[in-house]
This record gives sequence, C-alpha cells and structure tokens, in this order.
Amino acid sequence: MFADLERIAGRFPHAIWHSPQGQRNVIIWCSNDYLGMGQHPKVIGAMVETATRMGAGAGGTRNIAGTNHPLVELEAELADLHGKEAALVFTSGYVSNQTGIPTIAKLLPDCLILSDAWNHNSMIEGVRQAGCEKQIWRHNDMAHSKSCWRESRASGPS
Repeated sequence: MFADLERIAGRFPHAIWHSPQGQRNVIIWCSNDYLGMGQHPKVIGAMVETATRMGAGAGGTRNIAGTNHPLVELEAELADLHGKEAALVFTSGYVSNQTGIPTIAKLLPDCLILSDAWNHNSMIEGVRQAGCEKQIWRHNDMAHSKSCWRESRASGPS
C-alpha cells in the first residue's frame, strides 16, 4: 500500500496525507526534490510553456520512442557547464546507479567494488550487474570496511 499524498505547491516539503483515518498534514523528508525546485514558479512556468508547445508525457522511453529535443538541449547545456564533451540525463537516480556502476566497472581492469551491506537497492543491483569482484562490509562498520580494503590491497588484482 502506498501513502496517498497530495503535495502543496508553494509549501515544500509540506503535503496532505489522505490516510484511511482522513486527511492529515505531513512533511515529506524523503522527496527527490531536495531543493524544492519542483515548486519554483520559473520551473513550473517552463513546464507549462513546454507542455503547451509539445504536449504532456514522454511518449515512451528514449531508446524506443526517440528523445525529446529539450532533453538534448539540457544535456548540451550540462556538458558545457561542466566543460565536458557530452552529458547524459538518466530517468532517475535508480537507473543511473543501475547502469552507471556496471558501465564504469567494466571499463576498469581488475575492478573490485567495496560496498556497504545496506546500500540502496539501485547500487546493489548495479554492483550485481557489474559482474566483477566485490566485497561487502557490514553496514556502517568502518573497521570492517577498512579490513576489506586492506585485504583487497594485500591480495592485489586477480
């Protein structure tokens, strides 16, 4: 069962929870909108202008339905901002971890990934898909983490 939430524009991070017992005001601390920019008037204005011009909805994933031109422009602007040749915007942080970790790991010879046992599932899935050697340390146990690191350094590449 998912929490039935109604975010309130202009009151970030406040929302109304439509609970089985009735409405209740809540604060959402786990939002992906950390800075509240999803409610900023300029962001909303840009969304309205773009939806008016292009319609609403993605129309499908990029790899199947093609990419939207504003996303191409965003990637070019991000690349320029960071002085890079190109940039890639992922659909979510989950997808970026799930794809970024194995992509980078496969480029590194003898890659070993050291990971906290309680990492977010997106990171665990990325490490699993990397197919390289991995060591998992006990959650928040820095002594165990250091032990895993020392052990990996002592054994060297396989």
